[in-house]
Amino acid sequence: MISFLTHPVTTFFGGAILALIGIGILLSAKMENNKTAQFVKNYRAAMSKAGESGPSASSTGEAEAIQRFTEFLKNVGDRIYIDKQTANVYAKGAYLDDTIATHYGPDEIRSYFLQTAETMTSFEVNILDSTRSGADHYIRWEMIFAAPRLAKGEPIHSVGISQVRFNENGRVVFHQDFWDSGRHIYGQIPVVGGMIGIIKNRMK
Repeated sequence: MISFLTHPVTTFFGGAILALIGIGILLSAKMENNKTAQFVKNYRAAMSKAGESGPSASSTGEAEAIQRFTEFLKNVGDRIYIDKQTANVYAKGAYLDDTIATHYGPDEIRSYFLQTAETMTSFEVNILDSTRSGADHYIRWEMIFAAPRLAKGEPIHSVGISQVRFNENGRVVFHQDFWDSGRHIYGQIPVVGGMIGIIKNRMK
C-alpha cells in the first residue's frame, strides 16, 4: 500500500487531481466574485423596497418587534416553533439573506429554516446586544450549533450581526445576516474545508 502511494505515477496523478480541484475552486471563487456587484445591487434594492415605515424609536411597537425577532432567532433549531411563528415574524414578501441563501416571503423562509433545523442536532443563539440607526436595527449574536456532516458533528461556534427592518406592524420586511459562513459552514465540510485552508495559507 505504501509503495503504491509513493509510486511516481501515483504521485503525479495525485498532484494533478489536487491541482484540478484547486483550479476548480479558484475558478468558482472568481465566478462568485463576478457576482458581488449584483449582490450589492440586490441588497440595496431590497432595502429600498422595505422602506422605512417601521415602529418609531423607543416605542412599545419597536420593543415588541425586536422581541419577536430575537425569540425567533433563538428558536431556529425548533421545527415546531418555526412552523407556527414564521408568519408572525416575517411579513409578506419579506427579504432574507443569511449569506448562504436568499429567500422571499414567510412561506419560503419557513421552508428554508425547517430544512436547516432538520440538519442540526443542536442549536443555540445568544443575543449579545442591539442598536438602531435610522430604520435599521442591528442585532449582534453568538451562535452554537452542531450538524452530523460538519466538523464531525462537534459544536461550531460563530458570531454575527443581523440587519433588520420592520414594517408598521412590526413584522420583518428585510433581514440581512453578516457572518463568516465560509469558515463556519463550508470550511467544516471534509475535503472542501481542507482545500479552503490550503488556499488561505497560500494567500498569507
